Amino acid sequence: MNSPPRRRLWPWIVDVALVILILAVGLVGSVAAYRSLALKAAGQQRELLNAMGQSVVGAFDLQLVRVVETLQAASQMMSAQPQLTHAQFARYGTGLVGDLSPLSLLEWQPVVPHAQLGEFERLANLEQPGYRVVEPAPDHQGEGFVPARERELHVPVRYSWPESGAAVGVDMAFDPRRMRSKQIARDAGVPIASETFPLIRRGQQTAAINGFAVSAPVYRSTRPAGVEARRHELVGYLAGVIELPALMSEAALRADANGLDVFVFDQEEKHRLIYSSAGSEPFQTDERDTALSVDVGGRPWQLVLRPRPGAFASEGDRTPLLALATGGLASLLVALAVARSLVVRRRLERTEVDLAEDRQRMANVLDGTAAGTWDWHIDSGRLDINERWAQMLGRTRAELEPVTGTTWERLCHPGDLIEASLAMKRHFSGADERYTAEFRMRHADGHWVWVQSNGSVFERDAEGRPLRLAGTHMDISRRKADEQRLQDDARALEAANRQLRDLAIVDALTGAFNRRHFNDVCLAALAGAQRGQAVALCMLDVDHFKAYNDRYGHQAGDTVLKALAQTLKDGLKRSTDALFRLGGEEFGIIFSATSAETALHFVDQLTTALHALALPHEGSPRKVVTASFGLAWWAAPSSLLTPEAMYAAADEALYEAKRGGRDQVVMRCFLAGEGEAEARPSEPMALSGPQA
Repeated sequence: MNSPPRRRLWPWIVDVALVILILAVGLVGSVAAYRSLALKAAGQQRELLNAMGQSVVGAFDLQLVRVVETLQAASQMMSAQPQLTHAQFARYGTGLVGDLSPLSLLEWQPVVPHAQLGEFERLANLEQPGYRVVEPAPDHQGEGFVPARERELHVPVRYSWPESGAAVGVDMAFDPRRMRSKQIARDAGVPIASETFPLIRRGQQTAAINGFAVSAPVYRSTRPAGVEARRHELVGYLAGVIELPALMSEAALRADANGLDVFVFDQEEKHRLIYSSAGSEPFQTDERDTALSVDVGGRPWQLVLRPRPGAFASEGDRTPLLALATGGLASLLVALAVARSLVVRRRLERTEVDLAEDRQRMANVLDGTAAGTWDWHIDSGRLDINERWAQMLGRTRAELEPVTGTTWERLCHPGDLIEASLAMKRHFSGADERYTAEFRMRHADGHWVWVQSNGSVFERDAEGRPLRLAGTHMDISRRKADEQRLQDDARALEAANRQLRDLAIVDALTGAFNRRHFNDVCLAALAGAQRGQAVALCMLDVDHFKAYNDRYGHQAGDTVLKALAQTLKDGLKRSTDALFRLGGEEFGIIFSATSAETALHFVDQLTTALHALALPHEGSPRKVVTASFGLAWWAAPSSLLTPEAMYAAADEALYEAKRGGRDQVVMRCFLAGEGEAEARPSEPMALSGPQA
């Protein structure tokens, strides 16, 4: 009797639903793979862009920090010299402007009440004939300057270094924008950066250059406490003028080398664009932009990096689309294969209803086509195998005849045979429910094929001894290869992570530790020093290095830095000694020394090793590459000593060495409790003169 039509229709509905489900799952997986690959590519691009951005920021961030720190120290020194002369200021300017490349101008700007302006001009004329206090004329009549208008306080430029084209005599109080930053610096007692503005160049008919000033307040006493006291004690301002194109030149070069355009905005001026490496084209926001915030002397700037078209190879990466297309096509093929299989299955069900045994045998054969089958007659040793069993090994069943248990033992890898035999014994004894083993078998062409063997005893004698054991062989070589690749990838990833950790703390050019790692090593050295050990920090700066680069080129300059770093590393005595590249041509060495004499002797050895290199430098008075050294030594530091205080002490000694003529060692020694904060400048306690 035929089944009702509805019952015959239901299996087809189930089959169609199954095919649709398989197709949907495949397409969803393909879309997920596409999104994952696309997000991964975008994430890699963002990480690369952030790394490039940090390189661009690093091109000028450290220079700005040094400018602010140096102006702060110089303003404190000027507080100790109330009667500053033109010659003294010229010495300051020579030491600061020459060594700090971002600074193009250094100015002393005293605060003069209007009632004292005439006496101020009279005294200034005694030292600088023709000096007068002026301000830019609104209509640029004559040379563009007129006598300063009457106001409560004047802030004229008294001295300037260099003097060529300087705004000597110009009253900076004429411009409220310039005065805002000075008033903030006056009340805060720290250097503050101004807004950007066209720089004044007296007597020069060149196009105006945008820049900004960093103003450090100078008081009658050292850092008065409280805003009112600072306003009352204010003497004037030490201003360092920085040309914006010169400051950004190195950053723009790095950005250009990486296929990026850089834009700089002043956040306090309503996000005003103050610099663009892309010329005068108007700025339009772009979703590819990466924004980085930078503090410039207390003033927030924002750097926006924009990749140029084609800057990243991944922009044209078609891998996500290829994965989507491949996955969709594979899903369709699988669905079609399943549909075809289901159609065949339903046809077989209709035509072989009365052949259950044959259908079951056929199903067993179909199920076994992907595996080799074996049937071992244990008592006789005969081993019945199918053709697939032999094909896994690149052979035919006829080639292996007669097949016995010995045939399997002969083809099995000797290193795996013992473990496979033990697994079989555990199954025979009942310890394991099934026999399972993985082993290698020799292929006809000589290589090894990984095989997973599964089986069970299905016939035993009256005493329970196994008579027949049957099962399957599956080729798992690909899975084993994938496992090996995963292990190799994991080891490679671990090595890459170690390399990344090293790169995060090591300077790529010289192999010395970088500035980021400086504080960590300082803290570690202080932890040991506080257990009764002395500690020392030496900072050195290559003399006339800008002149060297100008004469021999930056590539030769890099070679000098690498040779210097290697010489310094060779001179380190202990495993705890550490060498840092603090920026540009400046290096630092943290080491332990039992006495001041030992510390000075160690540094003298380094200077001797540097002279022994005899690197030619025609731009140096000594015709070879030399360096200035600043050494700070603490006999018994306590927990109050900080890395910042160590840096400040050694940096001050370094500048003393440079002001004293370079190519020498200036040392500062601190006894118990001394030098544990950024103290006022003092005379060096030990000094090694210029090296021969």
